[in-house]
Amino acid sequence: MATITPTLTLTSNASTAGTLPGPLSIALSLSATTPLTVDTVQSKIITFANATSHVVLWDGDVVAGADGAGGTVGGFCYFKNTHASAIVYIGVEHDGGAAADIGAADQADDGTASGAIRLFSLKAGEFAWMPFDGTMDIIGDSSAAATLECWYFDRG
Repeated sequence: MATITPTLTLTSNASTAGTLPGPLSIALSLSATTPLTVDTVQSKIITFANATSHVVLWDGDVVAGADGAGGTVGGFCYFKNTHASAIVYIGVEHDGGAAADIGAADQADDGTASGAIRLFSLKAGEFAWMPFDGTMDIIGDSSAAATLECWYFDRG
C-alpha cells in the first residue's frame, strides 16, 4: 500500500481589494489535506473528436473490482480539461451502461433525463477531484473537440 496526500487550498482577497478582489467581504484562506491509502493508479488522456464523442471514462466494476459498501471499494478520481476553450462534461451511468450524451441542454435534473446524468462541467483549464465507490460508471462528453486528463487512484 502507498499513500497520497491531496491538498485543497482556496484563497482570495477581500472584495474591497484593489487588485484581484475576492467574492467575500473578508480575505479567504481555507485549506484541507488528508493522507489516503491507495494501491494502484491508472491514468489516461481522452480525446473527444467532437460534441458527439461520448466515452466511458471509468467502468465502476472494472476499477473497483466489485460493488461494495461505501468506502470499502473504489477510489478517487482526478479530471482536468486541458483544452483551450471546449467544455468537458462528467457524469454517471448505471454499471454496464453505454456512454451517452450528457452535454445536451436537456440533461439538467428536471425529471426528464434517463440513464446517464451529468454531475458537473469543466471549463477550459478547470479540474475536479472526487471519491468514487465504483457502483456506477463515470462517463465523459464535450461541447466540441477536447482533451481530458483522467487519473484513478484505487483505495486498495
